Amino acid sequence: MKKLIIGMIVFIVVVSGLFAYKKHRELKAIQNTGPVVRLETVQRGQFVEIVSAPGQIEPKTEVEISAKIAGRILELPCPEGAHVTKGDPTAVPPKPPSVLVQLDAADMESQLRSAEATRDAQKAQIEVEKARIAAQKASLEGLAATVNRARLEYERQKSLRQSRDISQAAFEQTEFAYQELKAQYESAGHNITAAELNLIVMEHNLQAGQARVDQARETLSYTTITSPIDGVVTQLNAEVGEVVMTGTMNNPGTVIMKVADLGVMMLVAEVDEANVGLLRIGQPAKVRVQAFWDEAFDGTVESIALTHRFSSSGVKYYRTRILLSGDVQKLYTGLTGTVEIETRRHTDVLKVPSQAVLGYEVDTLPAAIRDDNPLVDGRKTETPVVFRFIDNKAVVTPVDIGPSDLTHTLIRDGLNEDDRIIIGPYNVLETLRHDAPVREEGDNAAVAAETETVGNPRPPRGQR
Repeated sequence: MKKLIIGMIVFIVVVSGLFAYKKHRELKAIQNTGPVVRLETVQRGQFVEIVSAPGQIEPKTEVEISAKIAGRILELPCPEGAHVTKGDPTAVPPKPPSVLVQLDAADMESQLRSAEATRDAQKAQIEVEKARIAAQKASLEGLAATVNRARLEYERQKSLRQSRDISQAAFEQTEFAYQELKAQYESAGHNITAAELNLIVMEHNLQAGQARVDQARETLSYTTITSPIDGVVTQLNAEVGEVVMTGTMNNPGTVIMKVADLGVMMLVAEVDEANVGLLRIGQPAKVRVQAFWDEAFDGTVESIALTHRFSSSGVKYYRTRILLSGDVQKLYTGLTGTVEIETRRHTDVLKVPSQAVLGYEVDTLPAAIRDDNPLVDGRKTETPVVFRFIDNKAVVTPVDIGPSDLTHTLIRDGLNEDDRIIIGPYNVLETLRHDAPVREEGDNAAVAAETETVGNPRPPRGQR
């Protein structure tokens, strides 16, 4: 009896060992079949929504230097790349502005001298007129005394005539002399009034003459063009000896040079109309330029255009100015760059590599996964899914996705933290189906099975 029990125990142990060995062989067979995939563990973290846009580096302040008058260039003291200043009159001693352009001033100097001569002549004429009026007033005073004597004589002769002590002829002669002097006095008074009015006209003419002098002096000052800002000459378009022209309604004037403040730079981005509604002034941004692609420059949204423009290809965009900070002295005007503007920041959320999220046909989903699943919209032909890695199989898992950045997609529902998901290769992902056997990249058995066949190395994937 004892031997029988021992035999049964040995039999059970042997059968169990054979069964375990068979299961182990089956599991190894499953593990050694299917394509090799890359895995990643789902974790919680921070996710930032961004808006990307191309743009061009420009200085915040750049001015075009043009002439206000036509003239020939005599000097260009500041070459391209020279540092210039607008000056500081409050400094001790005062700091003069940098001279950028010197035009030929001969004609303007002649016009100024002519205007000053005309003005001086008008001043002299006014003095002459004032002297003449003073003489007329003095003469008028003498004439007034003569008129007064004539009036007294007339009154006396009038009394004698009434007493018939003198003849009518003698009285009329006295009366005529009085009336004549009185008329001369009134005429002299009118002449003085007219002369005073003429003096007012001459004084107004003098003011106009002074205005012409001021205008000529101002025009002369236009022959010397100074820098309106502190900055650098970034572009020089003219040469000494050239004649510069002023602008008209239909024809722009000659742009002699450009001066920019390179200490404050910005990227002018072309934001697509689909994304411009997400932008706000003050949002942080990262800017990369092609010339310094390994370095990111911090920036801030400074302004957003209220009207759209069209690119050369006809795409509508909005100019958005990103003010840069940091070491911007190395940047050149016109460099091409890309900006990533942070529009929203999420914390403690699930995110996965964007290439792991696929569009899967709803009709091909297993019924157990498709039916009564709130994450599957039966009215649509495709639904977003992620393949989880469970027991060396790819398990299709519908997910509710949120926004994406350049590398990751936010997962609202469908996955749990620490789930292992398949993230590549993409040529495997696009053909992967539910419950398909897969092998984890880096697994020794998978690598051995992938690289050896019957003791001989397999050729590389591209040479099969």
